[in-house]
Amino acid sequence: MKAKFEEFNDGTARICTVNNDGLLVDKYEKPLRFGEENVSMKRHYAAQAADTRVDRMIHVQQRKDLKAHEVAVIGEDQFDIEKVDQINDTMPPITKLSLIEYEKHRRKDFA
Repeated sequence: MKAKFEEFNDGTARICTVNNDGLLVDKYEKPLRFGEENVSMKRHYAAQAADTRVDRMIHVQQRKDLKAHEVAVIGEDQFDIEKVDQINDTMPPITKLSLIEYEKHRRKDFA
């Protein structure tokens, strides 16, 4: 079967870690280009059963060093990376990120 070709033309996301002072620090020198994903009904109900939610899903070119609970910044919005899935049967391989938007009071400042 032919591999699905993935595109990364829906925007850019800054991936950040949180330093010891609780401030955001960029993990990569440049933002990552991403493609939007649909939140499937299966994933929606699985998140609901686990008493959580998935606000947005994106995919980036595969990055094996991405971890859950790092922060994705898209425009002015900040998201907790809830789940990281490595997908190898696409062209090129991708990393899918399940994102939960931070509430206003939980947003972090940049270092």
